[in-house]
Amino acid sequence: MLMVAAAVLVHELGHIFVARTIGVKVWEVEFFPFGGQAKIEDFTGLHPDREIYVALAGPAASLFTAVVFYFLTGKNLHYFVKVNLLLAAFNMLPALPLDGGRILRAFLSRLLGYRKATQAAAFSGVFLAFLLMVCGGYCMVYGDLRGVNYAVIGGFLFWGAQREKWLLNYAFMRFLVNKKRELAGKGFMKSRQLVSYPDTEIKKILSTLKPEEYTLVVVVDKEQHILGMCGEAELIECILNKGPSATLKDL
Repeated sequence: MLMVAAAVLVHELGHIFVARTIGVKVWEVEFFPFGGQAKIEDFTGLHPDREIYVALAGPAASLFTAVVFYFLTGKNLHYFVKVNLLLAAFNMLPALPLDGGRILRAFLSRLLGYRKATQAAAFSGVFLAFLLMVCGGYCMVYGDLRGVNYAVIGGFLFWGAQREKWLLNYAFMRFLVNKKRELAGKGFMKSRQLVSYPDTEIKKILSTLKPEEYTLVVVVDKEQHILGMCGEAELIECILNKGPSATLKDL
């Protein structure tokens, strides 16, 4: 058990080291049966590149530790090497809240937008949790006590994936705030244009917002005559003032 705790600690120290290296603060570390989670300031809504760097750091630290101890100690600490390898491999599965899920979200956010990317990665986490719990139940029915571990890990994974979904609105607002900071820092940003009718719900447009791109919406009537144009700032302000059912004609 001590070796498992040590392996989890090494894994999380990898996250912490890279986070601090790129200037992101760490609040605390939570430990789970399948690993842990460093509570990182502004990790929700973090720039995709930064999210990938921080997420990769944990598995990389586990893999590096496994290789070092394998060659330095031989079979003396074979179990510790095995735990580190399993920890690295499991956490790279593409399912939130695992590291692989964060990497998946970072890649998908450039294609689908941050909200849809988070929803997809969280769904993957729920699916993996379901498989683990089913596998655990099957094993326990046939007397294999390893099924208890599978079921417990699946339960924690399900809870973590659900939490990502519950925090989605908060995470999305952090994403928008960080994006605004990025624009202010650089002074410029690539833009993209969408064309939409006035009765389109603003939340549908916001769900397509992507990192490193500022969205401009051209509003047209049924004859496709241009009625006006608005940017992300106007969209966000309108939905905050008018509520989630606000449409473009409320601008």
